[in-house]
Amino acid sequence: MPSRRSVLATTLGGLSGLALAGGLTTAPANATPVDAATRTKLWGWAMDQVDFIESKTVASGAVRSPTDDLITPYFTSWGMMGLAAVNTPKSRSILGGFIEWYLAHLNTAEEDTYGFPGTVFVYAYDAETGAETSTNAYSSVDAGVTCPLIMAHDAVRTGDKDLQALVLDNMESWELMATAVVEYEPAGVRAEDDICWSRPRPNNMGYVQDNAVIYLGLKNLAWLERRAGRGKQARFYDEKAEATRSRMLSKLWNAERQNWNWGHGTNLAKLSYPEKAFMPDAWCQYWQTGLKVVKPDSPEAIASWKAYNEGVPRWMYNEIDNNFPHTEMALTAVLMGDTENAITLLETVNTKFGPDWAAPWYVGEAGHYLRTVMAMIGPNRH
Repeated sequence: MPSRRSVLATTLGGLSGLALAGGLTTAPANATPVDAATRTKLWGWAMDQVDFIESKTVASGAVRSPTDDLITPYFTSWGMMGLAAVNTPKSRSILGGFIEWYLAHLNTAEEDTYGFPGTVFVYAYDAETGAETSTNAYSSVDAGVTCPLIMAHDAVRTGDKDLQALVLDNMESWELMATAVVEYEPAGVRAEDDICWSRPRPNNMGYVQDNAVIYLGLKNLAWLERRAGRGKQARFYDEKAEATRSRMLSKLWNAERQNWNWGHGTNLAKLSYPEKAFMPDAWCQYWQTGLKVVKPDSPEAIASWKAYNEGVPRWMYNEIDNNFPHTEMALTAVLMGDTENAITLLETVNTKFGPDWAAPWYVGEAGHYLRTVMAMIGPNRH
């Protein structure tokens, strides 16, 4: 079964993977404030991306991503988080439609490739007939089942009563999705040391960015449990999230090199050299800050952001050894207080990929863009 990374490498010409930062609905405290004129400009840019995502929706509520003939829930989830951050009637409507579609397509343990309940396959979409056909494969287990948990959390945080009911009335479904990342091998992909593998071993490994997604997904699920008045369940998912975070810091943070190892195989750490390669060495340095594994003022966030900027000094001009936009770079920049370069990257992608926003631009990338904008302008957007 192809990995999340190989799916995009095939469809978009060489991308090895993608991650997101979620849950940003207000400007972070350390972000440099933007003036009223800049807020208005950014808001206009954001509305273009909402329209772009809307253009990828289909009658069933699904959203095509990363290409027009595929519905890949993992990638679409990033776009939905961006819609939650924007929080307009149009964005909430698209978000609600996709959540309904997602919940209706959960696999049973018998249907899943590895016997894990709560996964969702990638679907092929036929534009002529509107038919959606399961590929019986998905991008990954670990981040694949936890990204939607972040999406669900962000949907509830919009304050929309219908979205809140849709999410909170389906708590058992969200719990089902988390099964694979809270259960230890072989019932799940969580190893004895609490690092999760992208798929069951022996033919895969534990990626640092995937585990960052797992951490935030489980923290967000715990938040939803508390919101639903389920204290025991909330404590359980909090404990699993903290176990993931603790092990990431002890096993995947490289204190000697002062950066994040990009992964860990069986008895073998995968060291990162950001100056040598964007993927995965430099690319993996900023997820842990964006996904709240470490705070922006932590030693790990400061050191890894420094390593990233030294390895990829012109990232804000999209000068990376990868043909993909990687707009999520700008989101971490905002968190680290570098609003100026975050705006520069948005301007760069506007010129490089707009106004047609053809491939490799896609829904997940639009979600990164939207979260970046909203992280800068906050709730008083216009």
